[in-house]
Amino acid sequence: MSPDEIRRLFAEICPDLDAFASPWSLIGSGALILLGAPVEAAADLDVVTSVAGAARLRAAWAPWLTDGEGKVPDGPFRSDDFARYDTPWGPVEVMGGLRVRGRRLEVAGPIPPASEQLRILRLFGRPKDMAKAAILEAWLAAG
Repeated sequence: MSPDEIRRLFAEICPDLDAFASPWSLIGSGALILLGAPVEAAADLDVVTSVAGAARLRAAWAPWLTDGEGKVPDGPFRSDDFARYDTPWGPVEVMGGLRVRGRRLEVAGPIPPASEQLRILRLFGRPKDMAKAAILEAWLAAG
C-alpha cells in the first residue's frame, strides 16, 4: 500500500481502534509511514492491543476477518489473539497480547515515536526489520 493508502486506511479505522481496542499501538512499516519516515510502501497496518481489545475488534470487524493463520505459537512472535482483516480500505493485522521471544511487547502510545519504533524493529531482529531500522536511523540522523 502506498503512503496515501496507509493514511486513508488509518483515518478510516482509527475511530474503531479507539472504540474497541483501546489501548492500541501501531508498529511496522505503516506506523513508520504515518510518522513521515521515507518508507515507500506497507503491506498492511499492524495493530498491537490487549487480548480483550483484539476480541472486541474481532466482533466488530467479523465481516472483514480473513481465514489467515496466526503467528506460529513456538516462533519468536506469538499473539494470544491474532487476526487479519481485509477492510474496504486495505489489510489490517491485529495482534492481541503480542509476545516477542516470550516477553509481552510493551508499546507506548497509538503511534509510538521513531525512537520506540526503532527499539521494536531491533527487538524483532529479522532481516526485513533490520532493513527498516537502517532506513529509520538514517532518517533520524538527517534530522
